[in-house]
Amino acid sequence: MITEETSKTRRKSKDSVFVNLFEDTNNVLRLYKELHPEDTQVTVDDIQIQTIKSVLVNTLYNDLGFLVKDKLVMLVEAQSAWNPNMPLRMLFYLAETYRRYLADTVQSEHSAAKVKIPKPELYVVYSGEQKCSETVSFSDSFFDGNSPVDLKIKVLNEVDMTLHGQYIGFCKVFDEQRKIYQDSIMCARETIRICMEKGYLVSYLHEHEKEVVDMMSELFDEEYLRAAYNRASWKDANEKGKTEGKAEERQSIAEKMKAKGYSEQEIAELLGD
Repeated sequence: MITEETSKTRRKSKDSVFVNLFEDTNNVLRLYKELHPEDTQVTVDDIQIQTIKSVLVNTLYNDLGFLVKDKLVMLVEAQSAWNPNMPLRMLFYLAETYRRYLADTVQSEHSAAKVKIPKPELYVVYSGEQKCSETVSFSDSFFDGNSPVDLKIKVLNEVDMTLHGQYIGFCKVFDEQRKIYQDSIMCARETIRICMEKGYLVSYLHEHEKEVVDMMSELFDEEYLRAAYNRASWKDANEKGKTEGKAEERQSIAEKMKAKGYSEQEIAELLGD
């Protein structure tokens, strides 16, 4: 059984720098203003966070969602590796956000009167290397454009001095440093040093340096353990006779993950058992 405490430990690597960055409503306001420079009157008081959060593993949650003046709902997903199912996930996020909005505003889809809902805007902040179009369509992605249901997601993937652009730059620096350093702490600290030199997320990194190092180290270690497990599995397939060595290596990896707070079920899910 997954306890709440274990779930929180498990989600540390999931609660990325992106999520932590936008826990500050002032950063959410800045993101909105950069996407909508024409709206000069909006203030932090006009922002209502609508992010779908869950303490349980494998339940619906997204990276960032917010309302602006009850007129616009913006959902933002951060990805370092392109996920072709992202448009479907966005559809789920939007449906759940609207469901919660109706409950919060005491409206019902079963009412004879038409409900009032905010207009949606959907974004994905993509920091990976795969080329992608500026806009992704649900209909195009799954039904070759032939579907009565559609939604369009704008892809933000440029490194610049907007807040989301700085975050993308931060991710790219981190990816570069992971290829250089085998030590998670060194990788994290060097990433922060380079980003400060380049002007990426400077005030945030100054204020949250320890948290960022912890999050990046957790992610680094998780990916290292996954890679180690995959190497062990590959050896198994090619060296069938070495069952004892295989078991010892798997046990070692599992023990390291357990020491980091993972439950047995979570270890099995993460490593694909």
